[in-house]
Amino acid sequence: HLGAHGHAHGHAHAGGLHAAAAHLHPGAGGGGSSVGEHSDEDAPSSDDLEQFAKQFKQRRIKLGFTQADVGLALGTLYGNVFSQTTICRFEALQLSFKNMCKLKPLLNKWLEEADSSSGSPTSIDKIAAQGRKRKKRTSIEVSVKGALESHFLKCPKPSAQEITSLADSLQLEKEVVRVWFCNRRQKEKRMTPPGGTLPGAEDVY
Repeated sequence: HLGAHGHAHGHAHAGGLHAAAAHLHPGAGGGGSSVGEHSDEDAPSSDDLEQFAKQFKQRRIKLGFTQADVGLALGTLYGNVFSQTTICRFEALQLSFKNMCKLKPLLNKWLEEADSSSGSPTSIDKIAAQGRKRKKRTSIEVSVKGALESHFLKCPKPSAQEITSLADSLQLEKEVVRVWFCNRRQKEKRMTPPGGTLPGAEDVY
């Protein structure tokens, strides 16, 4: 029950898309001369897509975003979250021609947004930063933990000054180091039974 309108609309696009789709994967280095000839007016040719995918990947890496970041950012900007796999496939030209055409304008818009915001943080930067911050905060690396642990044994209650220099040397935020020492002291307290610290203290009386 498509109705005349739906049918006509589908028909109008089919010709050009199929023609262009046939050329999306030309043989390795094989005659590229015929590729542009069949491209539809409103659909990008496979050459355009290939060029764009390459450009997009370079810009994305230069701006420091992962494929997952981009997928997430598209969700914030347009309400369509894309998985990392989709972005990865787009960059590798592994999506169907139709989907490549659909994604191209969205990614293009994202690039403009990301470019214009390199100077000022926008939703994209915030999302990316949030993701990175979260990861960093929850898991302190083993080597860093070791350093904190050995410092704790020497000095369980470091001054603000010590916390700052320790945070700098370990490239952590001061707050992270401060909280770690608080937690560590709590843990120490729980592990030490009350009264067990001074053996023989009862005999004093």
